[in-house]
Amino acid sequence: MWAMYRVYLVDDEALVLESMVKSIPWAEHDLEVAGMSTDPLAAREEILALRPEVVFTDIKMPGMTGLELIGSVREAGLESEFVVVSAHESFDYARQVIQHGGFDYLIKPTEGEQMAELLARLLARLEKKLPHRNLPTTSSGELNRIILHLNRSIDQKHTLGEIAAIFNISSGYICNLFSKHLGITFSAYLTKIRMEAAARALAATDKPVKQIAAECGYEDYFYFCRVFREFHGRTPTQMRSEK
Repeated sequence: MWAMYRVYLVDDEALVLESMVKSIPWAEHDLEVAGMSTDPLAAREEILALRPEVVFTDIKMPGMTGLELIGSVREAGLESEFVVVSAHESFDYARQVIQHGGFDYLIKPTEGEQMAELLARLLARLEKKLPHRNLPTTSSGELNRIILHLNRSIDQKHTLGEIAAIFNISSGYICNLFSKHLGITFSAYLTKIRMEAAARALAATDKPVKQIAAECGYEDYFYFCRVFREFHGRTPTQMRSEK
């Protein structure tokens, strides 16, 4: 049995740490919480002693900020992946986290599909840096079945949870499949196949754009047009005029 990657949690609120331990599906992503602390100065010493592969830390804490913690641990030669978790939605903080070599910047609360996708990306990074194991050999077959289902029912409102229930596997495992084999998140892949199908329909048919949007799983026409423009760099009408 392969070893799990170790995670250390730092937050000045004990209830936040308790919630993170209980609500985040660590084991589904081959992660385990090896330690935690509400004191960033004490956390620094424990991190250097335990040498965890991942550290989740708050950014604003008394005694030492999350950014200072990253810098201090980096100066000591430890290459743990850092995920900064904050209640403050700040582009400046996010930029500083990246500049300090952090893996990502998350806004509290740390739950749901966003967290599952982050853990999948984090696991992919760790496997590349420190390969402990490989996904089971059946994983590519499972992924192919999921992809086939998505392509055959592109007009449906798919969610990660729904697909997990249909195939009787966890949401985190599905995220791992897409990240490991395709290098893309589940939601990004779903958007990709929908946008590609929409472009084909615009080029090959004279269907109204609103109908094409519905056939590609978008009930909101204006949202469809916005996503289409972000993906293709032009609006559906502009693409159709280029036929």
